[in-house]
Amino acid sequence: MRCSRFRTLAFTLAPLACLASFTSVASAQDGPQWEKQIKIESDFRFRLEDESLGDVFTKRTLEQGVERNQNILGTKLSVGWENLRAVAQADLVLFGYQSQIDGLEGLTEIEQLQPYRIDINELYVQVKDLLVDGFQIRVGQQIVQWGVGDQFNPTNNLNPEDLIDPLLFGKQQGNFMIRGDFWVTDEFSLQGVLVPLFKAARLPVSSQLQLLALDRIPIIDDKLRWRINTERSVALGALKTPTAVDTVTVIQPEPEFENMQVGFKMGGTVGEQDWSLSYYNGRTDFPVPLKNHTRQSDTPICTEKGNCSNGALLTDTTLHFPKMHVYGLNLAGEFNPFKAVDPNIGGIGYRLEGALVVPQEAEMILSNDAISLGGFSIPEGEYDYDGDGKPGGKRPLVVSDQPYLKWTLGLDYTFGQHLYVNTMWVHGFVDEYGAGDWMFEGRTPRLGDTVGDRADLATLAPCALAQDGSQCAHEILRPRQGDYWVIGMDVKFLDDQALARLFAILEMSGYIESTVLDGVRVERKLDWFTPEGFSAAIFPEFSYNFGNGLELGLGALFNIGKSYTKFGDPAAGGSLTFARARYTL
Repeated sequence: MRCSRFRTLAFTLAPLACLASFTSVASAQDGPQWEKQIKIESDFRFRLEDESLGDVFTKRTLEQGVERNQNILGTKLSVGWENLRAVAQADLVLFGYQSQIDGLEGLTEIEQLQPYRIDINELYVQVKDLLVDGFQIRVGQQIVQWGVGDQFNPTNNLNPEDLIDPLLFGKQQGNFMIRGDFWVTDEFSLQGVLVPLFKAARLPVSSQLQLLALDRIPIIDDKLRWRINTERSVALGALKTPTAVDTVTVIQPEPEFENMQVGFKMGGTVGEQDWSLSYYNGRTDFPVPLKNHTRQSDTPICTEKGNCSNGALLTDTTLHFPKMHVYGLNLAGEFNPFKAVDPNIGGIGYRLEGALVVPQEAEMILSNDAISLGGFSIPEGEYDYDGDGKPGGKRPLVVSDQPYLKWTLGLDYTFGQHLYVNTMWVHGFVDEYGAGDWMFEGRTPRLGDTVGDRADLATLAPCALAQDGSQCAHEILRPRQGDYWVIGMDVKFLDDQALARLFAILEMSGYIESTVLDGVRVERKLDWFTPEGFSAAIFPEFSYNFGNGLELGLGALFNIGKSYTKFGDPAAGGSLTFARARYTL
């Protein structure tokens, strides 16, 4: 029997799979209803300036020039019968630019001469009115979005983020799910989702630069972080021995029952206002450090100018995905304060999306082989966290189990027929994980070095020998959960064929500089409106619709700020310009 192949999922799914198969055969005689959509898009982008991270020996640069040529063939096909619907949606992405080919044999391999990828976002079967009226179930690759915010959705946790393309912010990856919906009434429904297999977020290529930002030590304990920063600075500056990430191991959750993700939602409409409550039990899809193991190499690292190090400290890093619970609230609708003045004036749309996140506590293990630097010896074993001269101790936290809030509060309004305005207060960016904001203590380092000249061994050695960096470390920090003002507007003209769009994200949290003055540790606030604390992303775009599905566009993405800020960070990819052609059938 053909349906036996579905037993590998779980014995409870086999009857459902067989039901879908038999239903499709029985209903085919009634005549299927087909729907199809085809999209062809070509995108050409330029990076406006070099973006670099790393020290003098490990520096890596994303160079200005062509950032990518991306060509997409997107197809969506759905077919439905009386109570059955099947949907397939996939994108074939061709890249016209390959920066490096592996030897002469690479010229014979189509994967290198014409690199590509296939994104399968939806591939599922849906059965309506299964067993009882109002109950439907959907099985397969799918995207389940619970949030009501515009692109910023803290309650959307069932699907992993897809950040491979910075111009498609807010996109999520499809994942295999079993989703059930039951409409109790026309205005109230229940939903349950099971996600058997975990899938991590897809990161942009520029995120690899983060491996060079070793000064952004994610440990919560300030004093331990200061010690490590001072020791790293002494090794680099005074002893010319840089620290570099050598290997990265990502631990995926095993495909076991205890690692399955689940979500439940109830929602409806009251007085033309939409509401929902949700719960998610799963994991963060952004990796968190678990282990760092350091070994010494005598092989020097040399720059293009011939400046060579005295070997290196190579770090093997292990990442994992801690568990979390998320309790969500969504409200959306419209209110009209102008109705009493003029009933013809439209209302103001609003969206409130909030999430209470309860994270799993996550520790970090630091260990090393035997190391000898400049006459100093470090024995093999675990790092001396307590500074008592004995290896080990209480391992440092990188994420506490302190609950925290994320939210999006947005308003939008259409002025006449040509101007649309959208503004939001976003608390907590998509990649921000862990407690800490303007309400609760919790900060993360964005820059770490030492006061004065790090090559001055006489000044730094006492800090390193005393295993106390409080008198030497210099840091720039920010809240773990930032605040952002988002504003966008669309202007349509030329019979609505031309569209001018301006979208901007302004980071409002500011930064904190922690340093030492006259032997005393002090902090200075770097406000968002100062050059040291300013950070923003600005996205202007102009497009013209020629009709019959053809659209051409020009635009840019400007990431502005110091290199330690959210958007000025080189790992964000820098500023881009682009030209785009799209045809939809």
